[in-house]
Amino acid sequence: MSFAVVWIDLEHAKVFHFSGDQMKREEVRASYVDHHTHKFENDERDSQPMYEETAQLLSSDKRILILGPGLARSHFLNYLKEKHEKTAQCVQACEPSDHPTDSQIAAKALEFFGAQAKRNG
Repeated sequence: MSFAVVWIDLEHAKVFHFSGDQMKREEVRASYVDHHTHKFENDERDSQPMYEETAQLLSSDKRILILGPGLARSHFLNYLKEKHEKTAQCVQACEPSDHPTDSQIAAKALEFFGAQAKRNG
């Protein structure tokens, strides 16, 4: 059983790859600089470089769960649909998630894909 979960917000993405009993964690940070004198509005941030790097990390995964707060997860899924159709087709769900710990993200992925495996038989 192999799968991936990505937790993404406007500032970074955490990608966890699971294969057998192994887990690999990778992180991507947005490349913009947030100065204390300038407050970015959501539409001013250029998240596409972070989305692209994250998409590349997911390119070999066949089952993907996307988690995240706000609209970031939906924006990332839309980016995948526009730019990486094959990867977008591997997304099993896109669910809200505030700011969990890495352990909570991993547990959510194991729960989600374990339940999915039981449903599929």
